Amino acid sequence: MVRLGAVSFATRHVGKAMLWHGVFVGVYAKMRGGAPGANESNASYSLDWEASGESFFDGFDFLPEDGNHGAADYVSSYADAQLAGVARISGSHAILRPGRRSTKAFKRMSPKIATKKSWKHFLAAVHFKHLPWGCGVWPSFFTLGVGEWPAAGEMDILEYVNDGTSMTSFHTSKECRLDEAKVNKYRSMPDANYKGNDNSNYNCLTKYCATCKSLGCAPNAMPFLTSQQLADRSGVVAMERTASFTKIFFIPSWAIPADLDAGRPRPEAWDQWIISYYPFGDSESTCPEPDDIMAKQKFMFQIGLCGDWASKVWGDSAVCSRMGPSFDETATKDKRFINSTSKPRRCRAVDPLAENAPEQDCCHQFITDADGDYRSAQYLHENAFFKIAWFKVFTTATPILRPLNASDL
Repeated sequence: MVRLGAVSFATRHVGKAMLWHGVFVGVYAKMRGGAPGANESNASYSLDWEASGESFFDGFDFLPEDGNHGAADYVSSYADAQLAGVARISGSHAILRPGRRSTKAFKRMSPKIATKKSWKHFLAAVHFKHLPWGCGVWPSFFTLGVGEWPAAGEMDILEYVNDGTSMTSFHTSKECRLDEAKVNKYRSMPDANYKGNDNSNYNCLTKYCATCKSLGCAPNAMPFLTSQQLADRSGVVAMERTASFTKIFFIPSWAIPADLDAGRPRPEAWDQWIISYYPFGDSESTCPEPDDIMAKQKFMFQIGLCGDWASKVWGDSAVCSRMGPSFDETATKDKRFINSTSKPRRCRAVDPLAENAPEQDCCHQFITDADGDYRSAQYLHENAFFKIAWFKVFTTATPILRPLNASDL
């Protein structure tokens, strides 16, 4: 999804580079005449960075910008986050959740954080104990490239709205279509954005507007899990990014590998837990320069509220459309003005990319709950929170090089 606030931050603040790694990859690529190929495998990973315990938030910036036209009023510091009730340490876990109503109209305080550091090639793993879910909620755990969006790349690792299902997706402004056979080498992974991309399969090109049909590529293993199902399944979500591919894993808590627990992870043994696969290197004929499709990436957590996605699909949910004010389906289809101030209140599902009408929008009215009629604060407190045990990023200095082909010379 478009996150302009995060983009402006990424553009202004470039994290510390791992210079030795960048130089090594650059020299290696120059020797070969290109990036490391699709047959490269990695040497053992070792821990590069960790967020856990009382110092969990020390490695993150709190970002105040909202590029999604939603009801979230994001805080700008950990101190403000604590005051607003949107971030805290509870025992050995970090908690992120929406907080009190904002002083701004149709807004509620919420968290959006980004790692101070960024990485090019890595294995990242997060042990989630609980994931946010609920009507009006738009949670995401994703990476955002350092540079302009979407050219620097964005990988949505977990993302969903309301009571819908989660999926992963990748976004870029570069021409990149994944090879269908390679995408499905581990198991069937249909493109969840196929219809939204005007029946264009595994097309990662992304452009957002009210009439655009370029949503990015989204290969996902089936079945999709709903947000509530995800919330009830603690486990490790991991992402491996190499010069030639990206893998996303979900590993239940009972199956966390011993090598990960020991701090020497071997993700090549985790293939049974892959939920999404992006074979950029094996798609080079339709996805040129696969190692450059993603710049160095920061990791981000955010709990969006309403906005470009959650607001406009409010009426698609039989559960959400019965919460808050009375949903008017006809007014939604006709984009007809309704009197949303007199009680009993009525509302319609608004697409913020097409019109600015939070006072008419069902989602905004429910989430901000100006008169406390819908008990939204309690509903969000009980359901819409990240509970994180730890977050670790591993790197490797020396990739194992594949044999050179004649075409490499």
